[in-house]
Amino acid sequence: MLSSIKRLLQKGKDSTVSSSDLLQQPSTDQAVQVEENELSDVFPKISFHPLMHIEDERRYVYQFLNNELAPLKPNQLSLSAIELEANEDGSATVTAFVRNSLEKAVHLEDAILLLISEEGEILGKKGFKLEELGDMPPCSSRPWHFVFEREFLLKEDLPEKGFELAFDLSKTIHRLDIDPTWEGRLTEEQVTELSNLVNTLPKLRVNEVSLHALRANYNDDGNLAVNILVRNGSTTAVNLELLPLEMLNEKGEIIAKGLFTLPPLTIQANTSKPWTFIFPQELVEIQAFSQWSIRVPDQEVI
Repeated sequence: MLSSIKRLLQKGKDSTVSSSDLLQQPSTDQAVQVEENELSDVFPKISFHPLMHIEDERRYVYQFLNNELAPLKPNQLSLSAIELEANEDGSATVTAFVRNSLEKAVHLEDAILLLISEEGEILGKKGFKLEELGDMPPCSSRPWHFVFEREFLLKEDLPEKGFELAFDLSKTIHRLDIDPTWEGRLTEEQVTELSNLVNTLPKLRVNEVSLHALRANYNDDGNLAVNILVRNGSTTAVNLELLPLEMLNEKGEIIAKGLFTLPPLTIQANTSKPWTFIFPQELVEIQAFSQWSIRVPDQEVI
C-alpha cells in the first residue's frame, strides 16, 4: 500500500478555476461568501461515486492523496491530476481528483479538457460529459478516470510526471464552414443567412454530430435534392464516407431513403457544413410533401 502511495505522490499538477467560469449562474449567497471568506482555505473531503466499485486499499490511497492536496479558496473548481497511464491501444488514462469548494452540491456538464506537459505543451484535447460524475456534495473531491483515445492525443510520448489536466476556457464559438466547392454557388446574403442559423441553433453536446434540414426540391431530371447542415460538436474533425439517410414527412412516413458515398466529406471541429444529398427518383417513395425531417436510420429524427 505504501508503495502505491509513493508511486502516485507529486506525479501530476493542480489546475484551478473560478466556479463562475464553468457553472451557469452562481447564486447571490455564493457571491457574498466569496467576498466574506476570500482569504479562507477550503479542504474538500473525499467523495466516491455511489456506483463506482473501489477496493478498500485503493480507497485508502485516494483518501491519503486527497489529504495531501493544497486547499482551495471558496467557490473554486479544481482538477488535480495524480496519474497518467499509456494504454496498449494507444490511448491514455488520466486519474484526477475533481474538487469543488462550493457550499452547495455541484453538477457539472460538458467540458473540454486539456492534457498539458510541465513545459506548457498541449498533449491532448477532448470533450468529456462531466455529468457522469453525478451530483458532487458541497466541498467535495471525487477521483475519476479520464480516457484520451489515440485520436485525441497530440503527442505519442507522454511524461511520467509534471503533467496537468485543465479546463479549456477558450469558449470557441461554433461557426459555419463552407466547402470550397460551394463558395461560388452561394451569394453573400445566403452565407450570412446560414451563419445566422448556425448561431441560433441549439448547442451541441460534446462529441455530438447531428443533421439539420434546410431545404428540398426536385431538379429538372426528377431527382430530389436535399440541402442539409451537418453539425460537428467534437473537438476533432469528422470524416464521412458512407452515410445512410432517411427523409420523413410530418407523419413519420419515409419520403426517400438511400446510402450516400462521399468524397469523404470532412466536417472540421466545432463547425457546421451545408451539403446537398440527391435522392434519385427511383428512391423517392412519396412525391408530394410539405414538412420534412432527416435522420440516419435507427436514430432519432433530427
